[in-house]
Amino acid sequence: MVVDSENVGSTLVGNRGFCRLHLGYAEGALNDALLCRTMRPDCAHSCWLQGYSYVQLKEYEKACDAFLDGLKLKPGFIGIEKALREALRLLKESHTDKKNGLEGQYREAHLFL
Repeated sequence: MVVDSENVGSTLVGNRGFCRLHLGYAEGALNDALLCRTMRPDCAHSCWLQGYSYVQLKEYEKACDAFLDGLKLKPGFIGIEKALREALRLLKESHTDKKNGLEGQYREAHLFL
């Protein structure tokens, strides 16, 4: 689906990003999340999508930043709170793995809605 950002709503872009995330296209999902955040900077759901895209790309620090942005926009958003905890856990494990020479090991991440 080709999207003309001038003639489409952020909901459509966000939904496409969510589908891409579930299909394993994290880079596409991240592009949609960034576009969605540009279109609606006050939307916590686009922060969630951006954060999980970063988790799938194993960029845990950026994921934490995106989830924190979402919590600033919508305090008490349970899905983002759980996602932030997961991203922090993965960030901690990735630092531990680097110290122990296990960098690159697969870590499963779960989507929290």
